[in-house]
Amino acid sequence: MRTVLITGASGGIGKEFARQFTYRGYNVLLVARREEVLKQIKEEFEEEYKVDVQYFACDIAKDPKAVYDFCKAHDLDVSVLVNNAGYGDYKSFVNADLDKLLAMIDLNNKALVSLSHYFIPEMKRIGYGHIINLGSVASFMPGPYMAVYYATKAFVMSFSLALREELKKDDIKVSVLCPGPVSSDFWKRADGADSLMEKSAFSRTATDAAVTGYSLFESGKAYAIDGGFNHLLVSCARMLPLELAARAVGFVQKKVKGKAD
Repeated sequence: MRTVLITGASGGIGKEFARQFTYRGYNVLLVARREEVLKQIKEEFEEEYKVDVQYFACDIAKDPKAVYDFCKAHDLDVSVLVNNAGYGDYKSFVNADLDKLLAMIDLNNKALVSLSHYFIPEMKRIGYGHIINLGSVASFMPGPYMAVYYATKAFVMSFSLALREELKKDDIKVSVLCPGPVSSDFWKRADGADSLMEKSAFSRTATDAAVTGYSLFESGKAYAIDGGFNHLLVSCARMLPLELAARAVGFVQKKVKGKAD
């Protein structure tokens, strides 16, 4: 069965990504850690959109191969892989918890690389595929006070564009969705619930970001930045030397209440 696999699908952009596909009649596999939430989303989407929705509760940071094994066991041909799962941490590097930072790298990067490596041969066998990776406006600039998170997103962009070039001959596309601040549980997990960016008038919704992400599936473009203000932000950052871009981002992020450490 041709299937769209979406990680981090229990909420936020991941859930809205799933809605974009199920609304258009695609069968999906939802992957996240919270089984009860996945079950509720399955029931909601199946009733509303009349498609087949499957779910698999798994911590992909610890065992990404379990997702691949689940798909093989259930005869699911993954033709679209949305590597959406990820999180950040809003602290100065020296005050952050090292285990949390390393786990972030495992989820944001290692799991993404692993799932891509598992499913690309399957896409080659099918003769078609599309991988959509979740980047960020952070992919384009250094980010003091979220240094590791910004670095993981720079990795996502670099890896994705390189992989896209490698896979052109195989009719497999690789794209990167680059949202800015989105109203979701991301900031709570990042210990930045009071973030000025989250409360900004320029903050976008998870639905906004998912709509932009789905447009990548339709267009096949290399990447898309969600929202006009975020386009402007990235354009300005690109005009600055990297050191000055880091200084500007750090200045903004130090304005967050209680985070000027």
